[in-house]
Amino acid sequence: MPSDRRTREIIDEVVADKASGGVRYFVDANAGSDGANGLSWVTALATMAAAFAKIASGDTIVFRGNVREQLTTPTGAADVTILGVGNRPRHADTHPLNGELAAATWKLPASGSTNNPLLILRNPGWRLENFLVAAHSTNYAFRLERTADEDATEQDASHSSFIGIRFASGAGGISDTGGCFNVTIRDCWFGALTTACILGVGNIGVGQLMWHITGNHFNNFTNGVKIAGHECVIRGNFFTDGGTPNTTFVLNTNNGGGRDNFVVDNYFQTLTANFNDPDVVGCATDVWNNVSIDGTANMIGREVGQPA
Repeated sequence: MPSDRRTREIIDEVVADKASGGVRYFVDANAGSDGANGLSWVTALATMAAAFAKIASGDTIVFRGNVREQLTTPTGAADVTILGVGNRPRHADTHPLNGELAAATWKLPASGSTNNPLLILRNPGWRLENFLVAAHSTNYAFRLERTADEDATEQDASHSSFIGIRFASGAGGISDTGGCFNVTIRDCWFGALTTACILGVGNIGVGQLMWHITGNHFNNFTNGVKIAGHECVIRGNFFTDGGTPNTTFVLNTNNGGGRDNFVVDNYFQTLTANFNDPDVVGCATDVWNNVSIDGTANMIGREVGQPA
């Protein structure tokens, strides 16, 4: 195991929470072997794909180094945790402090990458925590899919969690193409994304129901959050200036329809954007109570009520 005490504590907590008594698999992108059993750091696998071939519902994958793959969650595996080592998510690059041995990064393949997300989630309850991602320049790091077929072919990434992920580059962070339910995005850092940090479709009869987007830092982005929020909680986030009005959005809960969201205790640094359409947009039945810098008066103040 790595010397990082907190990593060991998190692993123990995750395993303790698994009622199924799931298995822990280890991936070391620098020194592992896909011919190993993956049950310890000494016998760690080299690729996330090899771990995906082994996992079952309730299992945990712990990894370090630079994972360079584009994958889809395997059929039949729900409630899987992927946990990066290290105290804080950062690039797992080689340097004199052996950073590649104590950090976790997921980025594009060194060659042959395609215009796809790093990971497409089609299974419920996946939890991704404590690693850095660098996505494709024209795609998202993670894409959630839901088909609502209600049979053996159903794909549903509802109940997913993204905790402490650092989105360092690429077109976007998280996209929901199917209207997933009960998704948590907490304590993540979104920076230098050129399309959108979080995007959820709302023109398919459903939207993003009961999402919790809390404690995140949105910094130096082109577009922020745009969802069709239904009963979502968006609380305690920090949004730096999203850019020029009419060309970007900072936060929009009404992408194709939404209702009854709680958007509270967020801080908007909207120096050149405005606390209204198109930069900040709510739903008629939302509750809004936030702090912002007004784009015209350049004043810090409390903004109460749905933005115009």
